[in-house]
Amino acid sequence: MIRNFRRWWMTPALHGPDDTAKRVTWLELFYDLVFVVVISRLAHHLGMHPDVGGLQSLVLLFVPVWWVWVSGTYYNERFETFDLSFRFFTFLQMLAVAAIAATAEDGTGRTVQGFALSYAFARLILTLMWWRAGRHNASVRPVTNVYVAGFTVSIALWILSAFVPGPATPLATTLRVLGLLIELGVPLLTLRHQRQVFLGSARKLPERFGLFVIIVLGESLVGVTNGLADTEIFSGTVLLRFFLGMLVGFGLWWVYFDNIGRREPRSQAGSLTLLFWVYLHLPLVMGIAAVGAMLAHVVGLPVAELHGGAEEGVRWLLAGGFALSYLCMAGLEPTLEPEEPVLVPLLVSVSLRVATALVALLLPLLHVALPWMLAGLVALHLVHMIVGVRAWFASDHAGRNDVH
Repeated sequence: MIRNFRRWWMTPALHGPDDTAKRVTWLELFYDLVFVVVISRLAHHLGMHPDVGGLQSLVLLFVPVWWVWVSGTYYNERFETFDLSFRFFTFLQMLAVAAIAATAEDGTGRTVQGFALSYAFARLILTLMWWRAGRHNASVRPVTNVYVAGFTVSIALWILSAFVPGPATPLATTLRVLGLLIELGVPLLTLRHQRQVFLGSARKLPERFGLFVIIVLGESLVGVTNGLADTEIFSGTVLLRFFLGMLVGFGLWWVYFDNIGRREPRSQAGSLTLLFWVYLHLPLVMGIAAVGAMLAHVVGLPVAELHGGAEEGVRWLLAGGFALSYLCMAGLEPTLEPEEPVLVPLLVSVSLRVATALVALLLPLLHVALPWMLAGLVALHLVHMIVGVRAWFASDHAGRNDVH
């Protein structure tokens, strides 16, 4: 009986350097669906508040959501098991993230207390999982003990922020931001020990992060579709904006997955390069989410429906999200394993992406109509598409069947 129970309820075991399995499981894909809901609600809130306040809310709410996903993903990378215990803890995480989704849209206002407690619950589950991993794997305790200590402090700050007088006050916000900074900084304290105990390469991280980018890119499709659905009178102009909006989202997919997503990071555990690769995905997906949220306005909603100076906010959030995405891709490329043969020299590709970001930020200053801004962003995409395609067909890859 005990032997059977241990097969159903296994203890977490560290994956060794020979474990190179990279297949994402159906459970991980199902788990990601909860984050689809969260991101959709956050993007919808930004779409309804295209201003500084809306952007501030997006940052304050998106960072903890992303951190929950990253923490769970990194735990799975090292200690994933195929038993009832793993499914049990995954279900608890999904419950917590569903609660985060239910409170996310007004998570800095009316439902701030619920959001804070939901996030604390999600972090508590993950911290318990890291503690359990250290308990059954003595070699990783130099890492897990630091994780558990730092994450516990952050959880306490988040719970405290929910019960201080006025949970939406600057004091409560400061407590939550401090908790997030502690959590984001904890991995930096363990880099030396990670290099010693996590000997395996990045098994599924590239694919997992690529899937999260796909989730956020889905918001561009939602934004374009909602914009078209909310249009009362269809015309050639509306269909043109719909077409251009789809191209903006498609171009972000093209440039990321042709240059970043199909390549693996320099995978030595505990390296600053790998950590930089992980953390740079945060502003990347926030930028993509901002683009998706603004597309509904540009494609279909009459500008007259935007209150006050919201049209200017739409311009800057659209261009800013686009520029931020390209800047992050420029920063990500040096963190990747070198290609053989090199398609585009690193200095050329990074310079081109930085230049693209700067040009995108100039578009709001021209005060052109929003559809023309879409056309300008599509033109910037086309530069990278053309450079990439020309380099591809000029290389040895062109004769192979490794189409992505």
